[in-house]
Amino acid sequence: MEAIKDINLEDWLSELKVYQKNSIEQLVSEFGEEEAMEKWLSANGPKDNVPFGGIQTNDSKPFLDKFKAEFKKFICNHPDYEEEHNKLNVESPVTKAIWISIISAALGATLGFAATLLAPVVAIMLSIVGKMGIKAYCEN
Repeated sequence: MEAIKDINLEDWLSELKVYQKNSIEQLVSEFGEEEAMEKWLSANGPKDNVPFGGIQTNDSKPFLDKFKAEFKKFICNHPDYEEEHNKLNVESPVTKAIWISIISAALGATLGFAATLLAPVVAIMLSIVGKMGIKAYCEN
């Protein structure tokens, strides 16, 4: 996992689909990484649509907090994600796309969110972890 420390945000985002990359880059440049993640996760299509469950809310903070908690469990080798870590260890070499894909799928399954929609936020978080270092991130 130490290999992620040498990868910057642009490199992580280059692995996304073009529409995701362009949208998230624009959000990051306008709002910064943290707020871009929040805005990405709170986007829910046309304003006249009511989400499943019938509750209309624009507050993505509780979900973002839960996402970050699960992401930290994944990165810091929590036993809940042992199977997914094993998948990463089997791949040689592990590409950025595989990192994003496996983490997005694992967290999406836990959080009940589509992996494709989580991919841009996972890319940003991997960049943040890379800047800090895994050990510092896990101790924080």
